[in-house]
Amino acid sequence: MSSSTPVQQVQRSPARQLWSRGDFHRIGVSQSIVAERLVADLHVYTGERVLDVAGGSGNTALAAARRWAEVTCTDAVPELLEIAAQRASAERVPLRVQVAEVEDLPFPDGGFDVVTSTFGAMYAADHHRAAEEMLRVLRPGGRLGLTAWTPDGWCGAQGALSRRYLPPPPDQEQDPPQVPGTAWGEPEHVRALLGDRVEALQLVTRTSAITATDTTALFELWIECAAPLAAFFAALQPQQRAAARREWIALAERFNSARDGTCEIAAEHLSVTATRR
Repeated sequence: MSSSTPVQQVQRSPARQLWSRGDFHRIGVSQSIVAERLVADLHVYTGERVLDVAGGSGNTALAAARRWAEVTCTDAVPELLEIAAQRASAERVPLRVQVAEVEDLPFPDGGFDVVTSTFGAMYAADHHRAAEEMLRVLRPGGRLGLTAWTPDGWCGAQGALSRRYLPPPPDQEQDPPQVPGTAWGEPEHVRALLGDRVEALQLVTRTSAITATDTTALFELWIECAAPLAAFFAALQPQQRAAARREWIALAERFNSARDGTCEIAAEHLSVTATRR
């Protein structure tokens, strides 16, 4: 049977405030195949201590738990962890859930054999701190597995669209610009973050399907459920929203490979596996 710790209520951090918007599970669950591939690449096996960071509603944590690992799924959003616990209970696999921020993991040094994050750690504001924390809690010889959307793929193109509509305020133009999460999808950025603390680094570019009845339906789903898109549109002036909506749907059409009036986008991501020295 599944077991989990109670999902405690915590202060609403910026990450929790953002990702609590909408019902992200409806989008995240469509990428379960990415989680299964990552866990297979890592060769997770029975009894290993696995930490899934920014695990959302549990795709990767459940993939590892099905292999009878001892899995802890963390996220900043308690509501998503509740769904992860419910999914584990329905599948009758053990899973522990705990509220935690990527940049401040409440676990001892070297406490895990495997650390994973599927489209999660990439959204941490401080990339270096996120990398430091994931490596800190991973034992020497343990395996790290990550996935991140690439800058030139579907999700990277969305980010570029939002930055064009919402440039940094004038008083922030002189500050170092915040590095977008899709930088984790660039091999050189990943190498710089992990440095010589890992070996056997493998970087593989893959795609996964994002589907809908058509590109307009995809927009309606994502504006309802995808926190970054909802936050982007909420920040726009009313007169900008119609134009941004048209551009977003046109962008989806550009990436759409379906020829039957429906929508199927091959969303590109980088899969990263490594062993901690």
